[in-house]
Amino acid sequence: MKIPRRRASGAAGWLIGLAAALAPTDAAAQEGDIAGFGAEASRMQARYEAMLLQAVEPDSIERWARVLGARPHVAGTAEQSVTRDSVLAWMARAGLDVHSDTLVAYLPHPRLISLERLHPDPGPISLEEPELPEAGAPARDPFPAFNAHTGSGRAEGEVVFANFGLPSDYAVLDSLGVDVAGRIVVARYGRSFRGIKVREAERRGAAGLILYSDPADDGYRAGDVYPGGPMRPGFGVQRGSVLNSSGDPSTPGWPSLPGARRLPEEEMSGIARIPVLPVSYEAVTELLSGLDGPSAPRGWQGALPFHYRTGPGPVRAGLTTETERGRDALHPIHNTIGVLPGSELPDEWVVLGAHRDAWGPGALDNVSGTATVIAAAHAFAAAAREGWRPRRTIIFATWDAEEWGLVGSTEWVEAHADQVGASAVAYINQDSPVSGPNFYASATPELKLLIQSAAAAVESPDGGGSVLEKWAARVAGDAQSGRPRVGDLGGGSDHVPFVQTLGIPGAGFGFGGRGGVYHSAYDAADWMERFGDPGYRRHAAAASMLAILAARLANAELLPYDFPGLAADLEKRVGEVIGEMRRSVEEQEIPALEGALEAVRAKVFRLGEEAGRFDSAAAAALEEGIDDGALKEANQYIRSAARAFMAERDLPEPPGLRQILYATDPDNGYATLALPGIRLALRQEGATEAGWRIEELGERVTAATDFIAAARRALRSRSAADR
Repeated sequence: MKIPRRRASGAAGWLIGLAAALAPTDAAAQEGDIAGFGAEASRMQARYEAMLLQAVEPDSIERWARVLGARPHVAGTAEQSVTRDSVLAWMARAGLDVHSDTLVAYLPHPRLISLERLHPDPGPISLEEPELPEAGAPARDPFPAFNAHTGSGRAEGEVVFANFGLPSDYAVLDSLGVDVAGRIVVARYGRSFRGIKVREAERRGAAGLILYSDPADDGYRAGDVYPGGPMRPGFGVQRGSVLNSSGDPSTPGWPSLPGARRLPEEEMSGIARIPVLPVSYEAVTELLSGLDGPSAPRGWQGALPFHYRTGPGPVRAGLTTETERGRDALHPIHNTIGVLPGSELPDEWVVLGAHRDAWGPGALDNVSGTATVIAAAHAFAAAAREGWRPRRTIIFATWDAEEWGLVGSTEWVEAHADQVGASAVAYINQDSPVSGPNFYASATPELKLLIQSAAAAVESPDGGGSVLEKWAARVAGDAQSGRPRVGDLGGGSDHVPFVQTLGIPGAGFGFGGRGGVYHSAYDAADWMERFGDPGYRRHAAAASMLAILAARLANAELLPYDFPGLAADLEKRVGEVIGEMRRSVEEQEIPALEGALEAVRAKVFRLGEEAGRFDSAAAAALEEGIDDGALKEANQYIRSAARAFMAERDLPEPPGLRQILYATDPDNGYATLALPGIRLALRQEGATEAGWRIEELGERVTAATDFIAAARRALRSRSAADR
């Protein structure tokens, strides 16, 4: 991948260019105190941010969103190629350097999908999502009800209801004397990634798995159903991948370039081996309503109009999921890359990304994310046309095949790992960022404070103050800062290969709300404009947040990573592990492990002390002025400190992840697992492996502390005052 370069203009070049390009703004915009910027740079940055905010237009976002969501655009289809061409054209027209990054991925599309009740009253069960005339323009050519990476074949057997299909649910079935081996399991969506439900059913010998959304969770018990309300209608089906890994399973660890070596299907990991099929709650009624056997526990009772029982039988079902195989299952996918080269540091990147594929029209998931990235790109391009570019390069990416298992982003990172690892200073993700009024955010620890400060700079789309003020009024704040908490990045989206494989700081955010059209044909513009975001103001606010974050990361003199926040977060997590360890290991093993963790806690304390000293030195250096050499040296150490928490070897699972602060919980698939190496060792491998992982954490904390100290020394030895 080639990123165009621009000649550096010197340490103050971007300020001079910006001062010439921007007209004076109001007094409030002239007053700035932005992390990573000196006083003058901070004032100019505030003026620049005002220019970016003014360039974000809800009307333009609505036009882009309507084009992108005009029809279903599943990865590997002709309709998805149309979205590629649209995004490339819009970014090129704005003046960005654009290209399409084409890969060939294993995406076995369905050939035949069916479900029948075999006993009693044999007959087919509908998998269709009918048009709703009162819902405005219906979705055209809906993609079949389908779980990507299902096993291909036919399964028949008695039906067993397994609640959410979690390990604890199977323990309940065991206690009731219900065996699922050779049977068709029915499980509700929720509480875990759908691939975990498949894994657990397979481990217990199930012949097939049927997944459905219960109306207690996102249907009529939760609220009025679409089109009268935002919740899932009776025939709404949640599609989705069941792949328990990231990236193309035919090329694990190497990129899916045309002509790449590929594993045969029988050697691929993470894919299902049994047939899996998603259905609506109207359809599943024909199976669950006739079950006999033990009464399902009270917590298993959903909202369908009958008493839930576990089975097995007497209801029998048959499901067929025939999918493409071999070369027929290989499809081209297309990432789009738009580049705004940096004026001074073109080899340092801020990467903004959103996946472009969807299971339906995808107004929420993920036209909303794609449109916010396009809007941010247009805002920066408008400023560039006025004669100013950011100091660092900004990359605006839309990823393909995320819905199949983060394929486009993972394969792009694998193809360019050395360059991305050396260049990216942050990755900001936009996945389904607009579905309602409630702002939320997640980030790696060093970017959480930056998220909060950016939220203070953007007006709430629903009025009444800034995004930060409305956010803080709604949720509990941190006990020390009083600001709303920023969550931790888990799994399930395109930040994973950047954050958890390469250790790049990352974040994601959006405006959430209640709804039930996720991964269905009804996730279309009509739902969005009725319930998710009438007027596209929340889209505009998300794009504005994205622009502010990108601008601060791209223009900061010193990268605005919050190392005191990182240390405080680590201290909390180590304390949590100590408590968890006391409940999960043999009593005689506790003293040694507890002593090792207390030693780590002492190192974390020193990390916090050094982080505080660095912040003081940085503030002084920014006030006095810093020469180019000191800036470059200090920023390199800052980046090294943020990347210090990479394991020497992969975490136990899922494969390929090496970030030891946070990872995807392999027993959930979406949730975050803090200090995953230690916690997974305590769960799975015992005290010896846990001890090694604790020692590793201590070494990484020491390395981060040393890098931060080196950054402080670089500032003190080469600040303008010392010259």
